[in-house]
Amino acid sequence: MMKMLVDKFNSMEEKVKKIMHNGFIFSFIVCIISMVLLITYELNSNLDLYYAGLSIFRLSLFFAVEFFICAIAIDTIKKQI
Repeated sequence: MMKMLVDKFNSMEEKVKKIMHNGFIFSFIVCIISMVLLITYELNSNLDLYYAGLSIFRLSLFFAVEFFICAIAIDTIKKQI
């Protein structure tokens, strides 16, 4: 399974790889924002900061997975056309 994903990634077009790379950078920036909120929660003990940080962290993980899956899907569709 892992070998199949690595092979698909290596055979992707450069344009799709670039979009996926930029998406991962965006997800990483969102993750850093969530970590800042969670660190602020540790200092202030404000429960709203905890829930906001946790929600934004989940969102960043969702974005990363979504960019990866969509890149594979778009590359597969482009090769079939």
